[in-house]
Amino acid sequence: MREIRMKSTPSLMPLAYLNGELVTFNEAVLPVYDLGVMQGATVTERLRTVRHQPYLVKEHLDRLERSLKAIGWGLPQDAGPLTDVISELALINCNLIGPNEDLGIVVFVTAGQSLWDSNGLIESSRPTVCIYTTPLPLQFWKAAYETGISLATPTIRQIPTTVIDPRIKHRSRLHWTVADQSVRKDYPGGAALLLDQNGFVTETSSGNLFIVKDGQLHTPREENTLGGIAQAQVIRLAEGRGWSVHRSDLTVDDVTSSQEAFLTSSTYCILPVSHLNGVRIGTSLPGPITKMLIDTWGAEMGLDFERQVLEASS
Repeated sequence: MREIRMKSTPSLMPLAYLNGELVTFNEAVLPVYDLGVMQGATVTERLRTVRHQPYLVKEHLDRLERSLKAIGWGLPQDAGPLTDVISELALINCNLIGPNEDLGIVVFVTAGQSLWDSNGLIESSRPTVCIYTTPLPLQFWKAAYETGISLATPTIRQIPTTVIDPRIKHRSRLHWTVADQSVRKDYPGGAALLLDQNGFVTETSSGNLFIVKDGQLHTPREENTLGGIAQAQVIRLAEGRGWSVHRSDLTVDDVTSSQEAFLTSSTYCILPVSHLNGVRIGTSLPGPITKMLIDTWGAEMGLDFERQVLEASS
């Protein structure tokens, strides 16, 4: 593992990585003239630990690399292997959480600092690279595992693919904030499921959608949604159990008439969906196929993530 500079004396506060240095979490700050702050010009990845070990790191960093390549950015040469940084931060920061807890790990890269708005403080700029961790907010997913999460389709639509390629995971997310806020006025604790310009369902701000219908699994086409790391894992596990998985254009009626629906994310893994636009989906939560996938994935991970969430402190 390469040596990373430590800016200050270690403390009981979690550490973060910022532009080649390990700093305490409260020191991981960006200037107001960083383009990530000014314009949301940021690509990002969010992964997790499983039993305190970083999980699916290569898959997330490969997607980060694809996002950077798609917009023409590159990591600074001295950023070094981010895999090493993630491993070191997880090793250090997991000492600050309980044995049955896990961390979320966030990696983000901004376009760098604006020369125009820095008041002459800098003469050149390069991408900002930051990695930090936070305890997984297991308690916030507990209700969804017990009763399912309610989704709704607001008037806000998915950003057209001609504006931003949906395969780029980015933080230009004001539309998601407004969409989720509007949905939660009618469905507290719910989430927005955006439609594309043709009226087909896409994704939520945190995960990919699956439905079980007529003995098959369906998920929206990857041309209109971010290809999820957890989504790919579920497709692999389902096909390994003999299930057909189809990427297709799905309507609201397809979802409300399905036997089961669930979301996938690298943090909460699989989250059962109970309603869409107030219409009940299925008759049990989680549904039998959803439960099978939860158990299959958990067995492979060596972690009962459903139990981990349900036993989390409120």
